Amino acid sequence: MDAIRELEVAINIFLQSGGPVLRAIMQAITFLGDELFYILFMPAIYWCVSAWAGLRIGVMLLLSGGVNSIFKLALRGPRPSWISDAVEPVVHETSFGIPSGHAQGSASVWGWVAVEARKKWVTITCLLLIALISFSRLVMGVHFLSDVLLGLILGSLLVLVFLSTWRKIGNWLKKLSWQQQVLLAFVSSLVFVALAVLVKSLAADWQMPADWAMRAVRGAKAGKPVNPMSINGALTSAGIWFGMLGGFAWLRAKHGVLQSHQGSWQKLARYMLGLFGVIALYLGLGQLFPKNLGWISDVLRYFRYFLIGLWISTLSPLLFVKLKIGQIEPHLEPDLTVEDVGV
Repeated sequence: MDAIRELEVAINIFLQSGGPVLRAIMQAITFLGDELFYILFMPAIYWCVSAWAGLRIGVMLLLSGGVNSIFKLALRGPRPSWISDAVEPVVHETSFGIPSGHAQGSASVWGWVAVEARKKWVTITCLLLIALISFSRLVMGVHFLSDVLLGLILGSLLVLVFLSTWRKIGNWLKKLSWQQQVLLAFVSSLVFVALAVLVKSLAADWQMPADWAMRAVRGAKAGKPVNPMSINGALTSAGIWFGMLGGFAWLRAKHGVLQSHQGSWQKLARYMLGLFGVIALYLGLGQLFPKNLGWISDVLRYFRYFLIGLWISTLSPLLFVKLKIGQIEPHLEPDLTVEDVGV
């Protein structure tokens, strides 16, 4: 172990010595950066606050997830508990360590929430969440400091790039038919997968060092072995990307956009019904689809998350209208922010 790694391991060990209270708090905070949290709670913005803002936040989340998966496969860095017996993995992770997906995702998602809100207190809250989620990964023993820093840098860069391009992209998309937009969503989703497969194929001869594998087994949960060369992260982002953006393009052309800011008790009803659908697809299909059939399982995973994205952006709003707990109207300018709709 080189000097830099020894220093980073020492940081993990020091932070893990903070006691069970700190560990419990950080374990709760780290959930705010989990895939499950984003899938369960971020759609609330689309359903109950602003459909356009929710769509843009979703794009940031999925871009971050896809980019992070590709970087992990390219860099193939260990987690602290893989190289040191002194670091305890409080939560189980199956992928490579660098860059930190939690740090990158929090920087991109909560960073964009701050952009949408344009309010000082929201910005401060989002920055605090980014810092706490990133810090929690060190206490959990699943990331080195360098993993977290690279994740923060990549997430921040995504926010800056998206901030400077999203209006131009939106104006360009308006010139395309809805069929072309759906095709573009599908093809771009395949780019996520193709890049992940390409990077994985370039490392076809890579073997996980025996000492990494031995220590990784120590923190593994039953039925969840470490599989760092998996492309599941890319498949997840790609599937939701196609379902969410393709479905939104069709819905907007044929019916309009969900008026998320309307209603009072209807907002709660929309969220609870929408959440039920997400859970049914996430857990139900997760149990139904086999996970050990090679490329067939990969296709089924893509399809599962495609359905989740389609449900969030398209199927649930149509059901809201049927049940009279939501409205879809044809005219809502895509440059509205959370602040513009009075939130």
